[in-house]
Amino acid sequence: MQMNNMKRKSFIVLLFIGQFLLSHPVWSQGKTEGLPITVKVITTASYIDGAVELAGVSNSLNDEPGQVIIEIIKPKGGTDNLTTRADKKTGDYSVKYTPGEMGRYKVIAYASDKKQTANTEFTVTAELDAANDEVEKFDNAVDKVMATIETTIQAAIVTDISVTDKEQTKKEIQKVKDKILKYKEASNHLKDAVKDAVTLAKKYPELNKTLAEPLGKLSSVVQEKSKELEEVEKTLGANKKKEPNICNTAYVISEACGLLSTVMNLASLSFITIIDNIMIDKLWPKAAENLFPKKFSDNDKFLVTQSGKSFLSAKGSLSNLESKSFGIGMAGDLTQHIMLQLFKKYCVEYKGPLTGDYTLELKNNGQMYLRYKITYSAKISVYCHKKALAGSSPKLSGYIEGNVTKMDFTDDVWAVEDKSSWNVLKYKRMPAIVPSINLADKDPGFGAVARGIVPGTFYFPLQAQIVDGKMVIRLMPAHIEFDKSLVNRSLVIVQQKNNPLSLQAETFSYPLTTARFILTRTMRMADASPTITLDMVTKGEVTTLEKIFSRTETPADTKVDFNMKLTMSNEKEK
Repeated sequence: MQMNNMKRKSFIVLLFIGQFLLSHPVWSQGKTEGLPITVKVITTASYIDGAVELAGVSNSLNDEPGQVIIEIIKPKGGTDNLTTRADKKTGDYSVKYTPGEMGRYKVIAYASDKKQTANTEFTVTAELDAANDEVEKFDNAVDKVMATIETTIQAAIVTDISVTDKEQTKKEIQKVKDKILKYKEASNHLKDAVKDAVTLAKKYPELNKTLAEPLGKLSSVVQEKSKELEEVEKTLGANKKKEPNICNTAYVISEACGLLSTVMNLASLSFITIIDNIMIDKLWPKAAENLFPKKFSDNDKFLVTQSGKSFLSAKGSLSNLESKSFGIGMAGDLTQHIMLQLFKKYCVEYKGPLTGDYTLELKNNGQMYLRYKITYSAKISVYCHKKALAGSSPKLSGYIEGNVTKMDFTDDVWAVEDKSSWNVLKYKRMPAIVPSINLADKDPGFGAVARGIVPGTFYFPLQAQIVDGKMVIRLMPAHIEFDKSLVNRSLVIVQQKNNPLSLQAETFSYPLTTARFILTRTMRMADASPTITLDMVTKGEVTTLEKIFSRTETPADTKVDFNMKLTMSNEKEK
């Protein structure tokens, strides 16, 4: 009896999916007629005469792309209608709309059969000079992040680091700051160009149409990148509780530098593209030329020429930064110095691969209605200062980082639903989309936070301690967990047997369990104290820790397979 109670308690997380589906109403109850559709706004900053991008997913009865109708209700009550076709394979669609009024717009997207709808809204402002404010905020965010990185590094090298290594570290920090100054030169040219161009656009509405879309894109880009830079603050802030030595801090500094480099690279490339849209396609020069003979004063002509030069100067400065030493490599030298020079010199690390799979199968009265298999690949690492190993029961820090590399999925809703009254016209299973590789192993320098935006990634800090020739490892709360978008889905379209005109569609979504559940259950970690103990086997100078976990649990109509292989060693890379 006690064993059965333990099993029921252990699988309460798993069975909630089955309970949800079993309680789902039959097709004749609570269903909405027609095909499902979604819509969302892609553009985060919108100006009058600037394109707003709308996107979503629409399905068709057959494999032909369905036509989507978008109704735009304008702030003053008028309406505009747009049409587009969804992608034949994915059902994805996108469309651009150019607003002509200030205020809030309502969007209604109609599915291809015109029965179901989806709604969203966006707000349009006429303040083009807000683009300059957003660029300024981004520049300030870059300065703040660099200052935080520098402060964190300085705190980490106060003790146990040679004077020579400290001096070299300061030089590497200065290199990054010098690159940021070069970016700032380009940014200042861009802000000068936008300022002069917006001054003219306010005076001549004809020019507003030329600037609105690219400046809306500029604002959207810098808003997004400013938010990403906030993650650097979070990454470094989460590390403050640890003792500030280079071993505890090296990886988090590396992650912060990787994210800073990624953001700067993508932002710079976006700036170049936006300037190209304004200048290389000659939209700005042509628009200005049309007004030259009629309206422009000498000062206006000067502003046109000056803004054009500033746009091109900004592009030239940014283009000069397109090299391995900038963008993704912007903080590359600093990262290599921290990891290859300081970390390897002063720290010891046990690391290796952690791979496995997790399979869940649910049945209803013996008939399978859901099965999915998650295959994942990760790396595990723990480390400490070399001096600490000489002490009694040394403590280590570390992490597990990985991602789902394969998703197998099938379902049968008719194991739960009553099929007797329906003809099935379409049954489309859509497994969650995941990368096919271990992103951390193939990363060119983006960092874990940047990789964390990919569905199916996970990152767990670790605490460890060596006791009597064994290593006790404790799993800490996740920094990155499976994203909510990691969901398996099935689209089922049916028709009533006695009513051919009745068409109904339902998208069944199957939420997945968490990475924490998979790791703790596979390694049989207790919920209250998620730890494992690994034997340390030493041969010569190399110490290895290995363990294989494999078992199957079958409570009631549920079957779960757990498999994992974990290998760590302090062997130096060749």
